[in-house]
Amino acid sequence: MYRFAALVVLALSAHAAEPKWIKARLGSFEAISDSGRKSATEALGQFEQLRFAIGAAMGQPDLRLDPPLRIIVFKNQTELQRGCFNGLRMGRDRIMACATAETQLSPEVLRQLTKTLLEGNLSAMPAPLETAFISFFSTFKSNGAHSTWGAPPPRPEQTREWAMLERMITQPQYAERAHIFLHNLAVGMDETGAIRNSFGEDPKKFNEDVVQFFAAGNFAETRAPNRPLNPDRDFHTTFLTSDEGDLMRADLLMPDSRGIYEKLLASGKHAAEANEGLAILAMRAGDVNQARTYIDAARKAGTKNAVALTEYAALETDNDRAIAVLKDALTADPKYAEAHWRLGEKLTDPARRMMEWKQAVALAPRRHEWLAQYAKLCIDQKQYAEAGRAWVAAAQAAPNPQLREQYLTARGMIETQRLDQEDVERRKEAAEREAEINRLKAEARQELADAEARANRNPLSKTERDRAVDWFDAPGEVKVSGTLVRVVCGKPSRLELRESDGKIERFAVGDLSKLDIACGTQKPREVTLSFKPAKGSRRGVAGEVTAIELK
Repeated sequence: MYRFAALVVLALSAHAAEPKWIKARLGSFEAISDSGRKSATEALGQFEQLRFAIGAAMGQPDLRLDPPLRIIVFKNQTELQRGCFNGLRMGRDRIMACATAETQLSPEVLRQLTKTLLEGNLSAMPAPLETAFISFFSTFKSNGAHSTWGAPPPRPEQTREWAMLERMITQPQYAERAHIFLHNLAVGMDETGAIRNSFGEDPKKFNEDVVQFFAAGNFAETRAPNRPLNPDRDFHTTFLTSDEGDLMRADLLMPDSRGIYEKLLASGKHAAEANEGLAILAMRAGDVNQARTYIDAARKAGTKNAVALTEYAALETDNDRAIAVLKDALTADPKYAEAHWRLGEKLTDPARRMMEWKQAVALAPRRHEWLAQYAKLCIDQKQYAEAGRAWVAAAQAAPNPQLREQYLTARGMIETQRLDQEDVERRKEAAEREAEINRLKAEARQELADAEARANRNPLSKTERDRAVDWFDAPGEVKVSGTLVRVVCGKPSRLELRESDGKIERFAVGDLSKLDIACGTQKPREVTLSFKPAKGSRRGVAGEVTAIELK
């Protein structure tokens, strides 16, 4: 009895000692913690409040991340610094970040998450202003119930653009219309026009006020928009097994991740995910052969990881194999832009490449370098209107004025390129027509030469020569009307016709029997003759009758 009780106590103790992994999910974010539900939801709440505040500032509340973000929650800052990186990083299948429940998000995490949310949801603003926007949110703070913004960043980041944002976002008279100003800039309006359109102020006076505000240096934190969150209603939480928790922590791809993945494989658990993680670690170490082995094992286990498959396919030298892997990636996630772009690179058919690249740039409109390559491909395929749209989008996404001007210049050259291409096509068609005519002429000359050669080899007999007729050019037919007065039968037969002026004309007839007319003087009757005129006054006839119409 005592032995049984002891065994129960040991089992319960072991069970209690096992970490209780919790996953809390909200939108595109999920937090993983082994310190209880509160730890997970509090850390997740900080990320959600930042997302909400950025959306409020931009006038677009529904900001999403693809791939989504997973947050590993550590017990304290010391543990976090020992087991994680600072910022955001691509993990095995999604973006990874680290946090604690008790401390604020680091400025680097805030910067990188702000940048990622901007790039994934909004058109590009002018680079200096977008940099200032990221700096503005690098000092954002939230404790769940309240959020603040507006604390000044480090002195090097306090630029004129940052001061303008600080003033318009934190000052009540501008805050309600700041998102209109930012939206106008994102769609390509210049700053002067955006100031007039958004605030109804004279741009010169507005900028002078910004300079004065900047010089005064009175920058203070103010209350930021805050999403009311109910921990029991808004967060979807689930318990994870110890193996699931270890897997998600290994997905940080830190030095100890390899050992965790190998332990999972040895225990026969999470084969697809563990092989994916080992493949990515091998790729980042430059060992493509080892990565291939792990990817094959992951595919065999039924992987659905578009990120890992795409990263591997980019390094695969076997084109057919890379295409097959990328198709698997797009089956797993049809909206993964990187997979569409990589597949387009691997395809040799320009039309199919253009189709994949079109989807890629639609899903990732900030990738200006993709847009530039896509525009060039459209020009090669003579899709000039689509090329023009791509160049404009590339200019809008350009990170600096020099590239923007370069893309707009390329857009301006499209009409010239179209006309040049049409001229090339016309010249090509003319050359092809001339070549065809020359071919036909050459064939005709050859046929004539062959006929002459045959004639020279086989001369005509006397009988054949007697039947030959002289060459002549047959003139066109002529019609004449008049009165038929007489038919003279003989070889050849003749018709005599009195024309309206009283003149008698004679016409030769080849076969009189076909005309159904008797010989001799005729009872006057009106006729119309068709005839081929004779040369000169040959044989005393005007020509040879080919047809007669009796009236």
